[in-house]
Amino acid sequence: MNKKIIFYGIIGFILTTLIISPFVFAQVLPGIATEASLIVSGKETAPVAIQPAIESMPYDWVNQEPLISHALGGIGGYSGTNSIEGLKRAYNSGLRVFETDITATSDGHLVLRHDWEAGTYMVLGQAIPDARPLEPMTLARFKSTKIQQQYTPMTFKELCVFMSEHPDMLLVTDTKEADSTKATQLFKQIVSEANGVDAQVLRQFIPQLYKQDNYDAVNRVYPFRQYIYTLYMNGDSMKDVVNFASGKGIGVVVMDENRYTPEFVQALLQKGIYTYINTINDVGRIHTLFSTGVKGVMTDFAVPGDL
Repeated sequence: MNKKIIFYGIIGFILTTLIISPFVFAQVLPGIATEASLIVSGKETAPVAIQPAIESMPYDWVNQEPLISHALGGIGGYSGTNSIEGLKRAYNSGLRVFETDITATSDGHLVLRHDWEAGTYMVLGQAIPDARPLEPMTLARFKSTKIQQQYTPMTFKELCVFMSEHPDMLLVTDTKEADSTKATQLFKQIVSEANGVDAQVLRQFIPQLYKQDNYDAVNRVYPFRQYIYTLYMNGDSMKDVVNFASGKGIGVVVMDENRYTPEFVQALLQKGIYTYINTINDVGRIHTLFSTGVKGVMTDFAVPGDL
């Protein structure tokens, strides 16, 4: 009888071990592997730090990315295309922070385009419609109208898909909507369309604000983790800009060269705020700006390898 008890006890132990062991090894082996990885040729070494995603800490990207690709990046000598080909060229050249224009078609879809004015048709090499006043295109017409007869126009949803597939990129929005009520409505649609693709891409967004009251209007729609205050639509004094940005925790201010002075850059730096200049393509000029404390530039054609 005692032998049978011992026999069945052994069988039970073996079965229990077979069932439990995979779970034990799954928990134990990673720890063993981690400890082993710290020893090379018998010597202990520091663990290798895993780099966080570019968006994981607000404004950390400024220390890695001195270039923001303007309008998704120029291509074939053309600027302002907001095209799929321009985006891919810039990304493959090493850029990871992109700016794009966002507007709506006549049937309510968000697309990447500066506006529907005659000047934009000319910049994009597209025939200007005869009808006046000029109205937004339908989505179908937008998609079928090539840029410079060869490049592909892009919808906002298509950009969100690209961002979902490339989580190491950031997007600076240019909605050109200084009116806070309209900005609220536009960002509701931006958030809705982004959520429809992949909610995680919203963590990759950096909205540009044009007026001080834009901050609360946009932040009520979605609590974006970082913002840029851009100056081309407002006449804020240097003091106003510094006080507003520092008060809201905004880490980057973008200005055109006509607003730039070394004193302005230093006043922002004293509050921990970085300056980017818009839009610079001359590499020599970029280096000159860097020497005065400018952190980076928006650019159509410069790539990291040029610096």
